[in-house]
Amino acid sequence: MKKIAIVIDSLVGGGAERVMLTLASEFLSMGHNVTIFSLKQHVTYQIPEALKLVFPFAEYNASVRGWFNRKKLAKMLTDAVNNAEQNGRFDMFLVNLYEAYRIVQACNFARCHYVIHNDFNSELAREAKMGPIKYFYMRKILRGLTGKRLIAVSKGISNALLTTHLFTPKQVSQIYNPTDHNFIQSMAAKPLTEKIPPKFILHVGRAAKAKRHDVLFKALQNVDKEYVLVCLSVSVKKLRKLSHRLNVEDRVVLPGFSDNPYQWMKHAAAVVLSSDFEGLPTVLIEAQVCGTPIVSTDCPFGPREIVGEEGITNLVPMRDPDALAGAINTVLARQSINLQSPLLPKLGKTSIANAYLALC
Repeated sequence: MKKIAIVIDSLVGGGAERVMLTLASEFLSMGHNVTIFSLKQHVTYQIPEALKLVFPFAEYNASVRGWFNRKKLAKMLTDAVNNAEQNGRFDMFLVNLYEAYRIVQACNFARCHYVIHNDFNSELAREAKMGPIKYFYMRKILRGLTGKRLIAVSKGISNALLTTHLFTPKQVSQIYNPTDHNFIQSMAAKPLTEKIPPKFILHVGRAAKAKRHDVLFKALQNVDKEYVLVCLSVSVKKLRKLSHRLNVEDRVVLPGFSDNPYQWMKHAAAVVLSSDFEGLPTVLIEAQVCGTPIVSTDCPFGPREIVGEEGITNLVPMRDPDALAGAINTVLARQSINLQSPLLPKLGKTSIANAYLALC
């Protein structure tokens, strides 16, 4: 039996969070011991009963993000880990997302692997547009990955890690995100208690800038008027304001966050992704498991790996609302059958869990 620690910024409805919970559930089913250290006390997902959940900064009232708090937070996290190791040391640490990277870099944990979920080059370029402070903050975190063991969730990210001049990893392993096909299909089969529109397309995700809801809403202006757009997101107020500004408020449905998006996926005419960058967008894989067509920007990285050669026509250039609307309308008009991703056979949760365990 292995003892595994997962360190992550929070457990609020995002793709990396869902991936780590799927992986943790599989570790537990295999008889291993798993503890998640969540830096923030924000949880929107259902947590498996056997999973140990620790909030190391529960008594820290300031923001986790900061230039000068790393030493203090590293000590608090170390204390929490030491407490959890009273009955045995962890065989592996899986570190996820930027604040977790920053703080764990200041800890003295052995057997650490940093899981890289997104195109870090595009994220850094986005931060540069937001000002030098944010740019240098993220750049400092990325440079701290020098000498670290990294896990890339797609081939695209793996190539970027191996060719970057920002830092020099000690090791780069490429492991895809796990997909629990049976769980997704069983959850999709559950009846929706909410009233659903008769014809709708679906987007799942927070209103982060990289998700480009502005492009999605502009595209909606030219999508078949019989269809509305359902956005499953924690960012209801932000998206409502944006939809009003872009004059599509009457065609955007905002039920809020759902820990079972698969019910919606099953009934959607298409699942749409409008991002500027990703890593391996889980929502596109989950949609295909539900038998739902997908339309996505051809962003780095993930969509092209997921759809394969047969699905290239469902990918469109980034930041092009007209192209996105055209691809959506094509899918809606032909009532396209779902093309199975060539990756699906490689994403079994047990084989992915074993790939992680092999790193121990």
